[in-house]
Amino acid sequence: MMKTINRFDEFREILYQKVAHHVNGEVFPYRFEPPDLVETVEQVRHHPKVRVAKGERGDRLSKSMAEYEDDFREMPLEDAIHAPISLSIFQLESLREPGGALADVIESVYLPLAEIWSEQGLKWKRVYPILFLSGPGCSTNYHWDPSSVLIVQLYGHKRYHSLKEPGRWCPEEVLEQGHDAMVKPEELSNEDILTFDLHPGDAVWSPNRQPHWVDAFDETAFTLSIAFTDINASQETEMEMLVE
Repeated sequence: MMKTINRFDEFREILYQKVAHHVNGEVFPYRFEPPDLVETVEQVRHHPKVRVAKGERGDRLSKSMAEYEDDFREMPLEDAIHAPISLSIFQLESLREPGGALADVIESVYLPLAEIWSEQGLKWKRVYPILFLSGPGCSTNYHWDPSSVLIVQLYGHKRYHSLKEPGRWCPEEVLEQGHDAMVKPEELSNEDILTFDLHPGDAVWSPNRQPHWVDAFDETAFTLSIAFTDINASQETEMEMLVE
């Protein structure tokens, strides 16, 4: 079972670890209305920087990131909201502006969180929000991220999987191989895996370069991933902290 972190003193203790944790309490005190699914899909699929992939479930990232062959922008909206696809947007732009599908979440969760974490002495070089949307039965397969990420479930249900002992399965020499090495080890058993079910309002701290994979179920689901570059809690560190 994944441990829950409620207090900032606990969070500072696990900040430099590679194990994922559920966060709640003073670390993530936010409650919000889930964004509208139809409006989100409609705005996202016409976003100029959206990435559309198959999201096919498997043992390696390349399988889920394969190109989606149909024209997702042109299909009827009622089909698009149930399409088996994986969408990602790393620059939200219009989605976070007034009238954007994620404007309320940005104002009520993302910006206040960056402010509170800064007030608690956490530092970073850069923080920015990313949208990940998965259609029914789709996944983001085994991979690791270059930044630490707070994954906030906005709509639907996803299941986040990570490793109890990341260094055992993914030592430095494997991490340095990049995408080619993002293949789930065949020897992994259920005893090696930490799993957390994400419902709207839940959040998971996923440390940088920590292997994990995320599954959607029988409905479209999406998250706001808040990425922190070089986050730390050192009182001696001086840096310009960008909030994008």
